[in-house]
Amino acid sequence: MKPITLHYSETLMRRAVMAFWFRITGWRFFVAGIISIFSLIYLLLNGNRSWEVGVMGTVVAFAIVISITVYVVHYRSAINRFRRMRIPEGTFESGDETFRITSDVGSTELSWKTIREVWRFPDFWLVFFSPALFITLPTADLDDEAREFIASQIKSHGGKIWDQRRS
Repeated sequence: MKPITLHYSETLMRRAVMAFWFRITGWRFFVAGIISIFSLIYLLLNGNRSWEVGVMGTVVAFAIVISITVYVVHYRSAINRFRRMRIPEGTFESGDETFRITSDVGSTELSWKTIREVWRFPDFWLVFFSPALFITLPTADLDDEAREFIASQIKSHGGKIWDQRRS
């Protein structure tokens, strides 16, 4: 496969981080959070000051802080990496056993086996090497042949593929 030039933007990076954060927190987190907050408010307004209410308040606050922290850490990391690029482009080159991504801030060559999972969204793919370490591939720069090749390499080397459209 010939080298592919990948074009990045700050908007793309923001959207990628938001997609990551929303997928790991999910709509169930928001529903549970809203129910928990309203339950806590209800109990407090009705005079309940038991230790159970204190524990519930602590758990709700802790969940909110952790959720926000996960987003902020990934957002800052992605935006800082993007802003270090003088030219917001990268080059993706692939072979049967390895692939390479190069930009003006560095280059890395990795085995397809290092990819644990890919989350496919319409405008980008999040390629995971660990539960919280991923790169963003802009799909606008990938033709159908390149998408199919990358997906087949990931699957054949043991990686999983999650597609937003099928969820």
